[in-house]
Parts: sequence; C-alpha cells; structure tokens
Amino acid sequence: DQAIALQREALDLHPFGHTDRFKSLGNLAIHLSTRFRHQGNGEDLDQAIALQREALDLHPVGHTDRSSSLGNLANNLSTRFHRRGNGEDLDQAIALFREALALCPVGHTGRSSSLGNLANELSIRFHQRGN
Repeated sequence: DQAIALQREALDLHPFGHTDRFKSLGNLAIHLSTRFRHQGNGEDLDQAIALQREALDLHPVGHTDRSSSLGNLANNLSTRFHRRGNGEDLDQAIALFREALALCPVGHTGRSSSLGNLANELSIRFHQRGN
C-alpha cells in the first residue's frame, strides 16, 4: 500500500507532457497488479489496465518500449479475463500480443516470449470457443 501511495506521488510529479510520465504510469500499474495478485481486489487490476493503456498511448508505433507496453497490458487483460470471463478482454489481449510479436522479428531477444504469450492466449480462446 505504501509503495502504491509513493508511486501515485511520483506520478503527480510527472504531469501530462512530462517525458518520464510513462515510467511512473508503468511503475504504478505494476504495483497495483502485484497488490491485486495478493489481495484479489479487482479495482486494482482495473486501475492497472487503465494506467497501462495511458502508458501505451505514450509509446506510439516506432517507440522502442512499445512492445513491452503491449505485453504488460495484454498480460493484465488476460488476468482479468481469467477472473471475470469477459471475452473482450481475451480478444484484446490476443490483438495486443499479436502487435507485440510483430515488433519482435526473427532474431529479436523478445520473440520467444512473444510467441509463447500469443500461443497461450490462442489456446485459451480455442478451449473457450472452439475456434
């Protein structure tokens, strides 16, 4: 809780337009996700997703950190799907994992995990919907 409070203060010091805002957004989202995993409060996960969406908006196509932002958001959407069963979350996670994979060409160090993440989500969707 204290880490989250401190990250909120750090975010306040990085208003819209600040070059380090995406870092504060990402750090706060990570702490909220961690607290969700420990306490199970869905509001923490929802907040983390909202913060990650904002961070992704700060990483336009071509930004070096876009792939990791895509993956972080996709992972939390997948988590929320498993918690609530909303198929839109699963579909969004798959779309984001596909985009992240496209940013990791053959030989890229993140390609293996991108392939694995996408494969896992596609398998889950197959078992849920049969397609």
